[in-house]
Parts: sequence; C-alpha cells; structure tokens
Amino acid sequence: MKETLKIFLIVCICTAGSALKAEVVDKIAAVVGDQVITLNELDLAYKNDELGVFSEGGAKISKREYLDRMVEKLVVQQEIKRQGVTVSAQEIEQAIDKKRAQFGLGPADFVRALREQGITLDAYREQTRQSLVLAKLVSKEVKSSMEINDQEIATFYEQHKDQFLSPEKVHLYHIVIREGVDAQKNLKTVQEQFAQGTPFPDLARKYSEGEEANKGGDLGWVDTEQLKVEVRVMIGKLKIGEISPVYKDEVGYHLFWVQGMEKGVPLSLEQSKDSIRQIIYQKQFSEQYQIWMERLKAKTYVDIRL
Repeated sequence: MKETLKIFLIVCICTAGSALKAEVVDKIAAVVGDQVITLNELDLAYKNDELGVFSEGGAKISKREYLDRMVEKLVVQQEIKRQGVTVSAQEIEQAIDKKRAQFGLGPADFVRALREQGITLDAYREQTRQSLVLAKLVSKEVKSSMEINDQEIATFYEQHKDQFLSPEKVHLYHIVIREGVDAQKNLKTVQEQFAQGTPFPDLARKYSEGEEANKGGDLGWVDTEQLKVEVRVMIGKLKIGEISPVYKDEVGYHLFWVQGMEKGVPLSLEQSKDSIRQIIYQKQFSEQYQIWMERLKAKTYVDIRL
C-alpha cells in the first residue's frame, strides 16, 4: 500500500511539473536570439507603453504589432552588443546639458523636472546612453548609405511645385479679457459696439488687457503657421474686416479682427531646397532603416509565438 502511494505521488509530481513547464512555455510571446519576451512582459509594456509608441500619434497599434516593435528593439540591442558600440560618459553629459539648455533649466531645476515625471537622473543617464548608442549604430549602418543629390531635389520640386508656397499671412488685431466678474459683460459690450461701427482698435485700447492694448491690439502681420491650430482654423474662416468668435484658453478670452490677408506665393527651387531635402531624407531613411532591420532579423533567431 505504501509503495503504491509512493508511486502515485511521484506520478502526480511529474505530471504537475510537466503542466508547469507547459504553462511557462505557453507564456513565451517571442524568442529573440538568446532572449525571450514573455506574455507578462508584453502585457505590461503594452499597458504602460514602455516603447513610447502611442505618444507618436495616430491610431493605437495592436498588441501583436507592439510585440514586433519589442522584437526589433531586442534585435538592435543585440547588434549593438555584437558590434561593441559604446559612448563615453562625456558624450552622455554633453547630451544631457544640451537637453537642459533646450528647456532653459539649470541642473537643479532639471533634476526636479525629472523627479516630477518619476525619473531619477541616473535613469535618465541610462536612457540617454541607449539613445546615443542607437544613434551611433544607425548612423553607421543606415545613414552612411544615404545620398541626396541636386538632381533629385530638382525633380521633386518640378513634380510637387504647387506644394511649396510662402506661408499665408494675416494682419491681426487682438483683444484679450482675463477671467473675472466683468469678463462676460465686457466681451458682450465689445461685440455689440463693434457691430454698431466702433473701430476695433478703439475697443482694444479701452477693453483689452493684452500687451498690445496701447497699440489698438495690433499684432502686425502674422504667419498663419505660427498660430495655434484651432486659432488658425477659426481665422481661416473670416473675411477681411470680420471679428472672430470668442476663443478661450488659459490666458483668458480672445477676440481677433482680420485687417488684411496675404495668400502664399510660389517659392523658387532655391527657397524650397532645404524643405525638399528633409522630405527626401525622411523617405530614404524610412526605407533604408526597414531594409537594415529586415537584414538584422534575418541573421538573428526570431520565433514569435503570439
């Protein structure tokens, strides 16, 4: 009886072990070289968008597509390790200093800003290191094979000449009324008096709380591309001499008056060169990067099990 029970227990343990092993295997989403991505890792990365994919804009990709991005990241990391690509501590600090300068922050303020986002300075250094080694590898493997000549630029210009125009400009006047007890009353008064023929600049001098109030709210000629998208759309619907609907933001309530408009005029090839070069560059880079990535994956063991 004891011997039978012993055999039964051994069988149960072996069966449980096999089941556990099968469960672990089932939880593998992909194998990349000598590394694995588990379903739990995929779920967590997808939930928290660890790759920052969703912040790029556009439609949210599927979990299967997200796994492809994770696989590509591992493939590149393994290639970085294989080629021994490194960056110095000085390069990392220089990159961090450059980023601080872009935001106009001192060292202490920069650390505080990182902390508010839940990131330590050491963690940010590691992120910067990874970005720099990736950039160095991509520069060597992808950008080095790219070339844009003047003939390509000229051909692109001839084929898309109507796309290259100077920015549209509007001569804008502006009234801003900040939040307060009399805000709505003053807005209504401005709209009524304008409708009755009171010049907009006179109303701006009397009611506006903006910096241009003493100039009658004159903002001068403004490139429409410099305006917020919603303001640009609103202004685009107005005719010369019309007053805009009320626009509200964190500053307060705004009214705009269009005094003049200038449509964009065709730009010459010389004026368009930099823009065209950037367009061709982005297209070439996307194509060459994909070719390189497929080449990398072809020489790396990749087994996707999702």
